[in-house]
Amino acid sequence: METNKAQADYWASPAGLKWIEHEHALDSAMAGMLRMMLDVAEIGASDRVIDIGCGTGASTLDAARRAPDGTVLGVDISDPLLARAADRVNASGLKNASFLLADAQTYDFSAQPFDLLVSRLGMSFFSDSVAALKNLSNALNKDGKMVFVCWASVEKNPWFAIPKSAAEERLGALPKGNPLAPGPTAFQDCDRVADLMDRAGVSDIEARPVDILLTPPGGVEGAARAASKVGPAARIMKAHNGTKADEAAIENAVMEAFEGFDDAGTARVPAVVNLFTCSR
Repeated sequence: METNKAQADYWASPAGLKWIEHEHALDSAMAGMLRMMLDVAEIGASDRVIDIGCGTGASTLDAARRAPDGTVLGVDISDPLLARAADRVNASGLKNASFLLADAQTYDFSAQPFDLLVSRLGMSFFSDSVAALKNLSNALNKDGKMVFVCWASVEKNPWFAIPKSAAEERLGALPKGNPLAPGPTAFQDCDRVADLMDRAGVSDIEARPVDILLTPPGGVEGAARAASKVGPAARIMKAHNGTKADEAAIENAVMEAFEGFDDAGTARVPAVVNLFTCSR
């Protein structure tokens, strides 16, 4: 079923594949976010975990280390990202992590229900969030729970806002889109998402913003490079057919703005994510 074909196409495109190219920088930047989510999830040693929108596998690997006697299934809609994730698991030596190429909005996971669902930034891309939440709740056993994080708004996240401003200044803005359309910031409104969760029939719903720090490698220069290669700046570059000179100018402007986040050679970029939890 091609319910989320647009997402499948995007994550197999050059734009989506930048997550492989910049995997180390992005995983390092988001390590604190992932750790916070997994701490809240309280994964048990023998839990069966499903990881939605696992990308190149960082979240699946970390969850698997916390469930040495359990299993973790990473699910994504992108074949290239999952191929990279499988390579990482093979290199790690972990035997309790595996991957599935599927549209999590429609795939039937109910045959072997899971104890826990986690997702680092993967739940805000569905074409029908209520249908996806209903389907994924059916993937859980009767005591199962979900814990997932999604970005708050662009305005609350300099990681997005500064590159966006730099790209707009260099190349011009894009037509204003719907910030709640499927994408990175679609779950920016906690109350709205809590309502979607309620409509999906889950219980014990909690939704709250959490302040975190993004810690990309390579200091301010590395942070600027990573932040400029994905997200709003990258979309603006693509839409305006930006040149290498444009790319360099945008990255330099971001680096100057990121100087304020330098902490003795380490970039610590303040960020806000929304944390969602519920029971089946």
